[in-house]
Amino acid sequence: MYVVGNTGRVVSAADNPQTRANALSGAEAVAKNGWRAWVQHHQTGKRIFESPAEIKAKKAAYARRLEEFVARYLPPHMR
Repeated sequence: MYVVGNTGRVVSAADNPQTRANALSGAEAVAKNGWRAWVQHHQTGKRIFESPAEIKAKKAAYARRLEEFVARYLPPHMR
């Protein structure tokens, strides 16, 4: 069984968890609108689908954390 996630949280709807096919279908429909969505296994949390918007958001969040780390811990001459 799989769950469909959206915008940083797993949607807690009555139809979650659901079959793999239904979860993928729902996430793909949301992704067509350019929104963040993913499908993950309901017990392991392993993701089997991520929309392009979700991938972009994860990369941007990583870049922000890296920039914060560099600003906080590296001296100016090493940046």
